[in-house]
Amino acid sequence: MDDRLATGIEGFDGLVQGGFPARTVNLVAGPAGSGKSLFGLHFCYNGARQFGEPAMYIVLEETKASLQRVMRTFGMAYEDLERSERCLMIDLGELRVAGPEGSAIGFQELQDFLASSLRAAHVRRLVIDSLSAVGLHYATPGEFRGRLFGFSRFLRAQDVTTLLIAESPDAHSLTAHGVEQFIADSFVHLGLEEVKGELRRTLTVRKMRFTKHDTTKHPMYITPSGLAVAADEKVV
Repeated sequence: MDDRLATGIEGFDGLVQGGFPARTVNLVAGPAGSGKSLFGLHFCYNGARQFGEPAMYIVLEETKASLQRVMRTFGMAYEDLERSERCLMIDLGELRVAGPEGSAIGFQELQDFLASSLRAAHVRRLVIDSLSAVGLHYATPGEFRGRLFGFSRFLRAQDVTTLLIAESPDAHSLTAHGVEQFIADSFVHLGLEEVKGELRRTLTVRKMRFTKHDTTKHPMYITPSGLAVAADEKVV
């Protein structure tokens, strides 16, 4: 479907009528180690490789070298896509805004960069990793919420489908600021639970506008080729 952007993640797209609705802002959140960045890498890489949709991955927290190593680990041969500018990875974490050393990049700096670069690179898929890093720029949760609202409106005005990566701070909080899931058009939560001494990864589509979506908590695995969702199984 031309109004859906498939992720290419085994077992996921069938849960959401084929993929994320086009030109929406989508949140993927979970604790450390739950597979959030790998989810975003699949979205960009498979979009460029399988579906011919130019992608851009904005790195704000990890390093570009680290994420490229992840791609190679799971067989994502991205070099030709990067050379042809079909799958760009931009490390903005190295570019600090004016101010004290180590200051974080805010939404305005992100918007200024994207306003010109999205159109120039004909980007159809965008991943921002992560909102947690942007949150360090703001002194209060209220300021972060207000700026995120404006930034989301900017993204929806672009011809791009966005994944925002965010950290879940603890087992009782789905997002760090408590507002991210309400501003986004969809919310995919990745869980990491300890069961009988072993860590179990899960995926739940908690929200997706314009979509009749599955709401079951499913097991999710990291395989030699990346993420895979057991769509026919549920976690109880």
